[in-house]
Amino acid sequence: MSNNYIITIGREYGSGGHEIGEKLAEQLGIKCYDKEIIDMAIKEKGIDPEEIEKADERKGNSILHPGGHFMNGWNGKDIPAFGNFGGSKNDKIFRVESEIIHELAEKESCVIVGRCADSLLRDQENVMRVFVQAPKDVRTERIAKKYDITEERAKKEIDRVDKMRDAYYQYYTDDKWGGRNSKDFVINSAFLGIDGSVDFLKSAVEQRFR
Repeated sequence: MSNNYIITIGREYGSGGHEIGEKLAEQLGIKCYDKEIIDMAIKEKGIDPEEIEKADERKGNSILHPGGHFMNGWNGKDIPAFGNFGGSKNDKIFRVESEIIHELAEKESCVIVGRCADSLLRDQENVMRVFVQAPKDVRTERIAKKYDITEERAKKEIDRVDKMRDAYYQYYTDDKWGGRNSKDFVINSAFLGIDGSVDFLKSAVEQRFR
């Protein structure tokens, strides 16, 4: 097993999953990757920034590619089956991001937020898979305050983004978004709070990997 360890964080919109990931990484002295993965794809792989922005955590064309199951057929890595013979722009961008996630996992310890990282790295022993959720009223209040919008609009944004993330995850993996069977921890961030959740996860990392 590699000396590196990876913490993957899936999250409901407004649950504070990204903030938890950043704070956890800071306390562990490692990097947190989310949008940074997109920036790396732009810089290292020569993909048009506008294409990246439009495709960010959005699934490909399910009419052209109704599959989305995994098969072992590209550099020995698990990637969607259609990756072997092309696909939509979204599919190609997902393939590049998948490559970057595998490269990161090989070279350093880090926290990776979203991007189906838990499923992409599911065969590795040095990965702790986390999903962060919270009651909808708590998430609504957080989003409304963060973006200075009404609670009604915040609820609609939560529904829209969660639906998009769910579709993206189910399209590119053979698992359920937020499903407990493939996660080591499913955390209600409202129970312990953001900092309490970070402390809990830090303790788990230290017991498991250090």
